[in-house]
This record gives sequence, structure tokens and C-alpha cells, in this order.
Amino acid sequence: MRRHTAIRLGLLASGFLTAGFAASGARAEDIWKWVDAQGHAQYSDHWTPGAVLIKSDHPRDNDTAPPSDDRAQLNTTNRRIDEDLSREAAQRAVQKDQATAREAQCKQAKDHYQKAIEARRIYREDKSGERTYLTDDEADKARVQARMDVQNACGSAPDSSSPAS
Repeated sequence: MRRHTAIRLGLLASGFLTAGFAASGARAEDIWKWVDAQGHAQYSDHWTPGAVLIKSDHPRDNDTAPPSDDRAQLNTTNRRIDEDLSREAAQRAVQKDQATAREAQCKQAKDHYQKAIEARRIYREDKSGERTYLTDDEADKARVQARMDVQNACGSAPDSSSPAS
């Protein structure tokens, strides 16, 4: 009989302690878990970026949602990152377009030079479309200028051993 009484008193005492804690305002907080840089699991009662809520006495819509002030900061950071990525993509597109334009200019300069080298006579057309043929000295100067145009457009002189491609 004493044994049963002792058990009842123990249960009654633990019940009073639990009720006392609840009445005194003691409650469990949210418990957040995250993995640090060394790969170790960490636990805290405060949210940190990347943390997952593992225990809460409060109902939430999204267990991994940070508090609202952290969410606003996260949204601002995400917008800045999106703007940076968009700017970098635009820069890459411009660089690609510039490279394409340089290639086209180089090809055009090489074609013009090749025609100047292969032609027996070089001419210029005036506004009305009439041809004016250059003298030998003027043709030589035009060929030199065409070669310099290739160097400026392509960054190197054309290979004189093979025709332009």
C-alpha cells in the first residue's frame, strides 16, 4: 500500500510541477537547425539563413520561412542579385554582338583586299555610277590601304600565301 501511495504522490508532484511551469509562462521556443561551414549540425532558438524549423509551439504556414524582417532583407538581396545577373547577361550579349560585328568587318576587309590584289585595274565609282580608273600609282596606294584596313579590322595582316577565306 505504501508503494502505491508513493507512486501516486510522485505522479501528483510531477503534475503540479508541469502545471506550475505552464502557469508561470515558461514555454518552449522555436528550434531551428542548420549546418555550419564545417558540416556540423547546429541548433538555435533564432532563425539564421538556411535554417529549418524543427520544433515550434506556434502554427506556421511555412516551416522554413524566416521572420518577416529577415524576409524583407532576403527579398532585397534577391532583387539585387537578379539585377546583377541581368546586367552580366546583357554585358555578355553585347560582347558577343561586338565580336560578331568585328568578324564581319574583318571578312569584309579581307574580301576587299583580295579583290584589290586580284584585279588588274582598280576603279572608283562616283555618285552617278560612272567608273574612274586609277593610275598604277593610285592602285598601289589603294592596295596598301586595303591591306592596312585588314590589319585594323582583323588585328593582323592577311596571309599573302593563300587567298582570303
